[in-house]
Amino acid sequence: MRDRVWLGAALLVLLACPGTPAARDFQVGATREEILESFGAPSREQSLRKTGEAVWGPIEEFWSQVPLNSTVEIWAYPVEGGSVELYFIDASERVQGTGFAPEGAVFEADG
Repeated sequence: MRDRVWLGAALLVLLACPGTPAARDFQVGATREEILESFGAPSREQSLRKTGEAVWGPIEEFWSQVPLNSTVEIWAYPVEGGSVELYFIDASERVQGTGFAPEGAVFEADG
């Protein structure tokens, strides 16, 4: 009986602990505040200024939507199977796009 009680308590603790989110948990249109409240601070932040046409990495599919000379602020979060990037163009308060990097992916550029 005592083993069942312990097992039940352990299961409740595991269910109450937040796990690693899934990439689908991050939504285009969410505000910075909503993201911070739900997932905390990003594991990595970066800014890119669009001065050319080509870029490599999780952002490459979204890059065509970024206007020339705009700055993209990138927030990265670890998720199931890799990491998700959230894109904010020109200090936008809302996520305008997302990218996903599978665990172990390596992005290389020519030259």
